[in-house]
Amino acid sequence: MKKRNQRITALCLAVASVLSSASMVKAEDVSGGGASFPVKFLTPAIAEFNRTYNHNITYTSTGSGTGKSNFKSGTFKFAGTDSAVEPAKLPSFGWTYIPYVASAIAVAYRLDELKGVTLSLSPATINGIFGGTIDNWNHPSIAQDLKLNPTWANSKKKSDVKGASTLWQNVSRTSAKLTVSMLPATLKANKGKKIELINDATKKSVKTLTVGTKGAVNMTFPVKAKDSFSVKVGGKTIAQYKQATVSLPNKSIQVVHRADTSGTTNNFCQYMKGAVNSDWGINDAFQNCVPGGTTRFGSRFVGQPQNAGVGNYVARTNGTISYLDVADAADPTRVAQGVRIANIRNAAGAYVPPTSEGYASHLGGGSQDARGLISFNWKQTSNRTAYPLGAVTYGLCQTASDAKNKVVAQLFEWLIKDFGPKNAEALGYTPIVGAAATQGIALAKKCGAS
Repeated sequence: MKKRNQRITALCLAVASVLSSASMVKAEDVSGGGASFPVKFLTPAIAEFNRTYNHNITYTSTGSGTGKSNFKSGTFKFAGTDSAVEPAKLPSFGWTYIPYVASAIAVAYRLDELKGVTLSLSPATINGIFGGTIDNWNHPSIAQDLKLNPTWANSKKKSDVKGASTLWQNVSRTSAKLTVSMLPATLKANKGKKIELINDATKKSVKTLTVGTKGAVNMTFPVKAKDSFSVKVGGKTIAQYKQATVSLPNKSIQVVHRADTSGTTNNFCQYMKGAVNSDWGINDAFQNCVPGGTTRFGSRFVGQPQNAGVGNYVARTNGTISYLDVADAADPTRVAQGVRIANIRNAAGAYVPPTSEGYASHLGGGSQDARGLISFNWKQTSNRTAYPLGAVTYGLCQTASDAKNKVVAQLFEWLIKDFGPKNAEALGYTPIVGAAATQGIALAKKCGAS
């Protein structure tokens, strides 16, 4: 009996010791900010990290340019950027990049006259629109792109399942691929339910999947010109597609761009210069990228702050077009207001939507340097699955050994290893995987290590 009591006492002391050690872990307040591109990923991620590890990390969306400046000055303990740090903003202290998530950049538009048609745009047409030489929606270049790729329209403005959305891709004249995406809460609420693609004429399922753990799933199926399809989740309709005859309206195009310095802008400009027109510049400021600047276009070009501001302007203004992260472009409220996302022709000649899978395919053809920066290859002429426009977003952290920097290291390593693989697709992003993830984790470990 005495030995038994001694064992219980020892066990209680051990538990008390563990609890005491846990209570001694100091909760850190750490302030960061910068890129707005990853905000829809970072917001739920940081909330979960804080709950799990008992810290108070905050992230303020300011745009990449301000993020880099505030990191240099010490206003932000860590920062986010979607573009490299330019010489004028290089910190004087030890620091490192951490690639932690990526995303396609959508070309998003609102043109109510198209009644839900998915536009297909070639790089040359995108160059004309954002470079200011194509100023009307009925321009022959837009019409020619639509002739090259069959036009399917989603006539359902508002999904009956909030947080569920679709993107359509023509694989050929006789087959199509549909990507069904769900936000994390939607995915959780509908787990185990059926995703059905139904032929409206026969009322029969063409494809059936079950909602599992993946935030984005694909269906490839045969199509005919007169077909129409309904897409259902748990019996509720989220989209209705049929092939449409397009009559482009005689309507002026208004280009909406970031007014603040932006990594989204920088990556869009990189694509324009590297894949389309070498006369473009590469800059965080859109007006400094466009050949000849934008002031000559007057009110046809309008700037808005951060990706959310751009998305809101497009959503409330018919005739607009812009570039922004997929998460903001596919926001259910904006989609209900009429925002649609274009397919872009890649170097292999295929018109591809901005899915996580498509952008991961594009990233696979790129390269990564010793700093962790990932370079893009827009000449993947045999890669028909690649969506060519997007960005990798990076954390900036200090390497000096202190408690706050070590918490930042823990955050970014957790984002790459845990939160990203589980949630990125559902939130509209592409997780960092493979060798890039291995290097990202190694770079994260440098935070607070010296």
